[in-house]
Amino acid sequence: MIFSSIIHEPKSALSYAYDENTLHLRLKTAKGEVKEVKVLAVDPFNWIPRGDGTLIYDFDKSSVIQITMEKEQVTATHDCWFAEIPDIKWKRTKYCFIVTGETETYIIGSRYWIPYKEADSVLYNLGNYYNYPYINEEDLYKAPDWVADTVWYQVFPERFCNGTPEDGRDVLPWGSDAQDGYHKKFGGNLAGIIEKLDYIKESGFNGIYLNPIFESPSSHKYDTTDYFKIDPEFGDNDIFGRLVEEAHKRGIKVMLDAVFNHCGFYHPFWQDVLKNGVHSRYFDCFYILDPEKPLYSGELIDGLPAECPKELLNYRTFAYAQTMPKWNTGNPIAREYLLKVAAYWIEEYHIDGWRLDVSNEISHDFWREFRKTVKSIDPEVYILGENWDNSYPWLQGDQFDGVMNYEFSTPVWNFFGTDKGNEMKIHRDEFEAAVSRLLADYPRHITKNLFNLLDSHDTERILQVVQGNQDIVKLAYVFLLTFPGSPCIYYGSEIGMGGGEHSNRQCMIWDESRQNRDLYNVIRKLVGLRKEKESFRTENFQWIELNTSMDTLLYKKTTPEEILYILLHNEERPGVLDIPEDLQGTAGIDLMTGNKIQLEKSIALTPYDYRLFSLVNK
Repeated sequence: MIFSSIIHEPKSALSYAYDENTLHLRLKTAKGEVKEVKVLAVDPFNWIPRGDGTLIYDFDKSSVIQITMEKEQVTATHDCWFAEIPDIKWKRTKYCFIVTGETETYIIGSRYWIPYKEADSVLYNLGNYYNYPYINEEDLYKAPDWVADTVWYQVFPERFCNGTPEDGRDVLPWGSDAQDGYHKKFGGNLAGIIEKLDYIKESGFNGIYLNPIFESPSSHKYDTTDYFKIDPEFGDNDIFGRLVEEAHKRGIKVMLDAVFNHCGFYHPFWQDVLKNGVHSRYFDCFYILDPEKPLYSGELIDGLPAECPKELLNYRTFAYAQTMPKWNTGNPIAREYLLKVAAYWIEEYHIDGWRLDVSNEISHDFWREFRKTVKSIDPEVYILGENWDNSYPWLQGDQFDGVMNYEFSTPVWNFFGTDKGNEMKIHRDEFEAAVSRLLADYPRHITKNLFNLLDSHDTERILQVVQGNQDIVKLAYVFLLTFPGSPCIYYGSEIGMGGGEHSNRQCMIWDESRQNRDLYNVIRKLVGLRKEKESFRTENFQWIELNTSMDTLLYKKTTPEEILYILLHNEERPGVLDIPEDLQGTAGIDLMTGNKIQLEKSIALTPYDYRLFSLVNK
């Protein structure tokens, strides 16, 4: 047995409190090596009187529960085993694992790995058991219930819709330039978003994530001047209040973008530092490297510094942008200010969520205070971090409710994306292993609140990733909308808009004759099914093993009432897929057509085919 491949850690994604009375346990073992895993669990204080007239108590071994773990996922290197320990009345649990390989069985404990023996001194040696000391309710991870049922629509306000085209603003003709630019303004505004709320609702979306809307000189608005004021190019605070009110009337949640890692060069705190230097009361709200040197490098053009080599920067910034000085969120003045911002838009305008820009570069300490502030006002507000990597340290109940799940996006891009020769193209086995790893990296109740996406304002659009192949785009959306989590679609991608790294923020196309209505209707159908069926949303996800060399996926989603099977044929050639024997002859419904079907021995597949079968769970 390869002991170095056996992985478990208490109080982690491998051992976590699912709710007030339930513990979830996972164990990772070398792929294909272990036949069976059982877990022994007990309250460590379960001692009972000996019953012989003495005051001696003995450990009650009859109270030890034994549960056979299920093989939850298989990654490239490990089998991941799962068990639920329910009804933990007194909140305490100690446990060990019984691991059986081809020829040997071991007790896997916190200190020693011991050949299996039934002797009490070995099997019930609590000193070698892992310990989950106590399920403290205030430490539990809890996210708003509505998040897992939400399908988000991301709107880049400057490029979505100009609701006041005759207002005299100096803007470029709508859609006249595909390339993005700091100063390029096309006139999108909040009135335009209000105008298109019915489109958003009719498309099936019940959540809007807005890129920044506060006062800023740029088109992207990530260099904030005033966090309490809607940018005049977008409207004003009253118009935003009407946007939230109208969205809520339609059952649509509204999430804003919080840029708390850095501010804009024009922010009054920073301007005061530029004017007064070390004598500014805001000097320590930022990270000045050398107060004896000039603060910025080069000349100001229209009040803004040009780009400069990073070696010349004299203050910390977002990336190396002189126009975006980094907040010192440990400074009391800066912290109080930013927390007031967080509270203001909830208290005054009743927003439903905060998306936190560059969240992984801000201290955990600040985010803990941020959560306390937000949840004390409204515990139903969704807190979403922009983290691009595994983010469990932020998701333990004291900081975020979810993160933008680029750990989902990356394998999707690499599997469905077309190989360009300089990117990592993966195939079926690698994709399944990567997705399985993602599912095992997070507790199950966190998985259903992660913000899953195929593209955003920071990435190529999915159509670009697949080099314009609309059929592959459909496969990616089927996967997105049947995967556990809270999915998001970037404005315009639902109608087939493309764009690379520097053209991913193009003006929304509203002329239906220029839209891909077939793609739109497929996505709308999938969104409707996801909202209707728990099987689309459940975190109970399992790959079905196939005897094929094709890049064809089959997986199932299971609820007490239904089993949903999803088949994705990511191949440019047709093929014939042999159906696993236990599914042959099964009757169900094709959810995309509504027709009754019966699975035969094989299925003939067209290029980039997909099927969604619903079977009654008997």
